Amino acid sequence: MAEKEATVIVVDLSPSMAESHMAAAKGQSDIEMLMKYVYDKVGSKVLSERKTDVVGIVGVGTDDTLNRMSEEDAYKHISILYQIRQLLYRDYQLLPTKLVPSLKSHGDLISGLVVAMDAIAEYCRHLKFIKNIVILSNCAMPLDFAGIDGIIDKLAEMKMNLSIFTVGADEETSTAMQRANHSLLSDFVDRVARRELNAIIAPFADVLRDLEIPHVRKVRSTNSYNGTLTIGDPNKFNDSLTIPVERFAYVKTATKINSVSYIKPKGNVSTSPTRQATNTLGRRIKYEITVTKESDDGNTGKDVQEVEKGDLKKGYRYGASVVPLSTEEEESLRFVTNISLDIIGFVPYDTIGPWQLLTETNFVMAKRTDKKATLCLSSLIHAMVENELYGIARFVIKNDRPPALILLIPFITDDFEALVETQLPFAEDVRSFKFPSLDIIRTIKGKILKEHHYLPTEEMKNNMKDFINAMDISNLTPEGLPADLGDPDGREFAAVGEIFDPVIANTRQAIMYRALHPEQDLPPPSDSLLRDTYPPEALVKQASPIANRLVESVNVKKIAKYKTNKRRYAAEGEEELKQESILNVDELIGGNANKNDAQRPASKRRKIYTTEDEEHGEFDIEAEIDKWQRIAAGPESDAALPRIFEQACADIDMLLSGENLDPAVVIKKVSILRSSAVKLDEPGWYNNYIVKLQDALVMGGLANSGRSKIWEELSMKGLGEIPLSDGYLEDDLVGL
Repeated sequence: MAEKEATVIVVDLSPSMAESHMAAAKGQSDIEMLMKYVYDKVGSKVLSERKTDVVGIVGVGTDDTLNRMSEEDAYKHISILYQIRQLLYRDYQLLPTKLVPSLKSHGDLISGLVVAMDAIAEYCRHLKFIKNIVILSNCAMPLDFAGIDGIIDKLAEMKMNLSIFTVGADEETSTAMQRANHSLLSDFVDRVARRELNAIIAPFADVLRDLEIPHVRKVRSTNSYNGTLTIGDPNKFNDSLTIPVERFAYVKTATKINSVSYIKPKGNVSTSPTRQATNTLGRRIKYEITVTKESDDGNTGKDVQEVEKGDLKKGYRYGASVVPLSTEEEESLRFVTNISLDIIGFVPYDTIGPWQLLTETNFVMAKRTDKKATLCLSSLIHAMVENELYGIARFVIKNDRPPALILLIPFITDDFEALVETQLPFAEDVRSFKFPSLDIIRTIKGKILKEHHYLPTEEMKNNMKDFINAMDISNLTPEGLPADLGDPDGREFAAVGEIFDPVIANTRQAIMYRALHPEQDLPPPSDSLLRDTYPPEALVKQASPIANRLVESVNVKKIAKYKTNKRRYAAEGEEELKQESILNVDELIGGNANKNDAQRPASKRRKIYTTEDEEHGEFDIEAEIDKWQRIAAGPESDAALPRIFEQACADIDMLLSGENLDPAVVIKKVSILRSSAVKLDEPGWYNNYIVKLQDALVMGGLANSGRSKIWEELSMKGLGEIPLSDGYLEDDLVGL
């Protein structure tokens, strides 16, 4: 769990805060600028929903006085607007109405600091808290530094962190009062920092830059496993190894926020089951699911009845149906396991790819109070490093939990040694792709081609290599400038700690903005989130000449954008994407396949069947083959390809199941089907069908009807599966 933290924000609400003293404010008042920090700070605490992360707000210069020292004149017009507590979503929505500059009242900022210290002392007492005080002001009002030494001593005694952010006090247009107060506050912060406390004073322009960086939630790692690490079975072997270990989180996945937990959806969204939104005391919205059933008693018709939660049973979806599972059945099917961490083997470094390690990671370290365990685990870690081995282990975190197969990686620094644990994926989770070679093409006959229009030339390879090197971001500064300009702080571009999940950060921003502006459109994402969505401008400018040379060498052609057309039989509101291409499909694929019937030879013209022809069973082989060749030439719309391919497969199946079977027609149709798949670059369609056809002809129902010889003829003519290992050429297909 995270450490407990208490923060009090002291906001200057004197009349001068309604004015603008910051040059970069673009007409916004000082209070409007400072409220950006308040919204960000308080909003992050509200969304975290941590009960141990509390906050309070003190207003200086309010019309009323509300604090424990209100009887003294020095503490007049100072109010505790929010007592220290966990602020809720409703509290966040009321911030604009609470923090409004006064028209005539003035308060002392140093006295406001004392009120904040008193509030923290009352709430935290002697408990272990991280105590923070943040002061926001334009330094335009006089400050009373009487008794400042006692304030510094109290800050040091309570170990409070102090941050002062000033708006417009250090600019050229600032008044003499602002400059003098800023100088006094700087001396005060220096004296506090010399007492070994975290104390800073900064202009608000620096704060604005920091606000653009999304928040990363920091949590304190807790022990999630307290057991033993074993090699071998201690119950069977005397030389087995058992080491007491602990497990702590190293990298955790940030939880995504659901916006509907804070903002009710507009309109009628109720479905079955019904979800009813409830909001209690300004907390996040909770949804209650109500399940109903319809009963027919024969008299009153259908009556909707609500089902009690106790009458519901657990079920699992299997395809389109739901399989119910009772508690007793689930208990009988449960796999009984005991808590354990057993190493079952070791593998070399090079057998595990980095793409396989994409889960959360944890540290497995020796029990801190056991010196013998520390020595044993250290010996194991060093042995794994010297032999370049990873450990494969079976891990059960709790009794009756499903076991997981994990990878143990040795981790050594100057003063820390541990095993990094990450979960290995299942075989179904890893999809291995073998792409065709860029150097050679191996035909079906075994011929190797090193020059072909499918293979890149040396010029293409060199241009691509130069382009990749020119777009290298590893040598850029954080601002996206080339490395030759240098970075005095030695920072790097897109560092690990500076890359954020845009979904989480943008959702947080949208929720906080909608709470304050429920009727306005959401603002665009911040620049810090968009920075990594496009390459740096300086890098693009540097690589543009090489990119142009690459485009010319590979002869890149642009394709027109998609446009939407209504389908003739589409449902209302349904649309179909149709591509406008500048490529001539007939020229590339069909040749003369799409000529009109009048231009064809008489033997190749399309035959129109009549009912009389069907009754007499007449079948024109030439017309059928001609129709198939026109299908292979390619339809006008890509959306029709799967449907036409399925229809072609169905025609072959119908021929095979018919009485008057002509093997020559079947073989010719399969040949055209194969060539169509190659030309359309969809070999998977053909391969899926030909495997099913083989099963039907060899082992299925068609095998007993004397049709198994057809598969032998198909195999002899090379009409089996289309090989995908080293590429394929339509020119090498036999029988086309």
